[in-house]
Amino acid sequence: MRALIALLLVACASSVRAQVPALDAPYAPLVREHYYARLAKSPWKALGLELLAPGAGNLYTGVHVPAAVTLALSLAGAALWVGGAVRDRSALTWTGVGLFAGARTYGIVSAPVGAALLNAAFREQLGITPRE
Repeated sequence: MRALIALLLVACASSVRAQVPALDAPYAPLVREHYYARLAKSPWKALGLELLAPGAGNLYTGVHVPAAVTLALSLAGAALWVGGAVRDRSALTWTGVGLFAGARTYGIVSAPVGAALLNAAFREQLGITPRE
């Protein structure tokens, strides 16, 4: 899964270089920095959005499949959790709790990691060295 996300991010970033004809001009470093500043996504903002709503952080980064997975599994887990609590079935309740917790954990981890991978791909494609 991680390799698939990395390939998607590199593919997105490679289209950036094709769209920027001024990357070989004398002012290329300034143009590259500008494009990177416009394209970069904040991992902290992705994490904050993901904490607010399931899948929102991944939508912010532009990676829609993990957003859909996080949202769908969170909703399914919540439904099982509530259904098990209403029917007084502890196995169903704990299945829902586990599914909900797993989906939220997946979203909370994948959103900032996706933003960081996207930024790394943009830096590589634009030829920008990371700042210390």
